[in-house]
Amino acid sequence: MWNIIKRQFTEQKNSVLIYIIGISAYCLLMISLFPSLQKMDIKAMMSQMPEQFTKFFGNDLTSAYTSIEGYLSMEFLSFFFILIVLFYVGSAAGSAIAGQIEKKTMDFNLSQPIPRTKFVISQSVIALLYSMGIVLATALSMFVFGKIFNAEFKITGLLAFSAFVTLFVWAFYGIGIFLSSFLRSKMSVMLAVVMFGLASYVFLSLTRMVDSIKDLDYLSIFHLYDPQKILQTGELNLSNLIVLAGIFLIGLTGSVIIFNKKDV
Repeated sequence: MWNIIKRQFTEQKNSVLIYIIGISAYCLLMISLFPSLQKMDIKAMMSQMPEQFTKFFGNDLTSAYTSIEGYLSMEFLSFFFILIVLFYVGSAAGSAIAGQIEKKTMDFNLSQPIPRTKFVISQSVIALLYSMGIVLATALSMFVFGKIFNAEFKITGLLAFSAFVTLFVWAFYGIGIFLSSFLRSKMSVMLAVVMFGLASYVFLSLTRMVDSIKDLDYLSIFHLYDPQKILQTGELNLSNLIVLAGIFLIGLTGSVIIFNKKDV
């Protein structure tokens, strides 16, 4: 089991480093623009935006852009950042089972003296640790660049954000590893995870625009995710954390059950 974890750690190290560098660079760009944005007449600019535009993003955009938490949430954290991390967790989940079946390396791996349950868990450990590392690196970038450009974040907010987003992306990994247990293509798993995230985000936005479905916002996983509030208050909703943990555990458990019965 430890040999598999060590091998996965080495194989994914460079790709994860690229994710971290890319996200950190974009974070630097966004935060460096904030001081200039504060000199603009945000209220006048936002008044020219279509009403449906503001409803789609579900915020009072004028007030959102007056704080670094609101600004970065709108421009980076609300979906773009999550989308990037979803590409990683979707790819990692797809590689864990479906990708190895696709590459015909699964037979060799299963010939090793390791139960299938431990095999799935060992594949998942690295994905979970690396996804948490990406989130922590992003929070650290926000802290450092915020200090540099005098747009500081609360430490409690960054810690709460890191904890919540880690569990948020782990929930998506749970969905991905479950799909990987019965699909036979790494790409199909990755696309399914990304498309699910995109569809959930768009659906939540539509509930803000269409009155007939406004009460169905709870059907979107993004209903649980409010980066601006978490960063500003440093508070975590226990019910939301339980839901995310439940999604992750159900997905991981389901993948183990299916994979143990699967004829590869």
